Amino acid sequence: MTKETYLNADNKYAVREFLFSHFKLNTIVGLAGPNINEYIKWCKSKGYNDIEIWENTPTVAMHQLMKIKHPVRMRFGDVLNAEPNRIKTLYDLDYCATVYTLTDHIAKFKHNFIMTLSTRAGLEFTIKEFFKARKEKIISSVNKFAPINHTIFTTNNNSKYIFTPYRDTSAMCCIAKIK
Repeated sequence: MTKETYLNADNKYAVREFLFSHFKLNTIVGLAGPNINEYIKWCKSKGYNDIEIWENTPTVAMHQLMKIKHPVRMRFGDVLNAEPNRIKTLYDLDYCATVYTLTDHIAKFKHNFIMTLSTRAGLEFTIKEFFKARKEKIISSVNKFAPINHTIFTTNNNSKYIFTPYRDTSAMCCIAKIK
């Protein structure tokens, strides 16, 4: 069943609030999810004025086009076709799929991203496969419990990631590249 909105997903909302606080950019490339107007309003509230939304499913894209109330750039197709690594751009990639199907996506986006993944395959497996797809190795991890439970990973190329597991309707995680 497709969710109509994420407004009643308290844990997802808390994770999104926390991760967005690490980025001060004005352009966002994202996957809007079930409620395009809710997503646009959220992005604008965080200072994003230039919004590009991708949708890969024809029926969802038609629904979004019929409901949209705000000016944004709409793109139909796989977000893999987005121009990656634009300067001063956040890539908000709320896939809600497992790492099994996202290897190309994980490898493509290099900077300033938040990826939401299902952890049906398990937390350890998800983390291992994520960094394998990026061709990076974790050299340190620091667990923190405030303001939400998260781990900061540093990799062999001096990149930093924030990993946040959560559960609303299913087991999920977000991985944000912050450096």
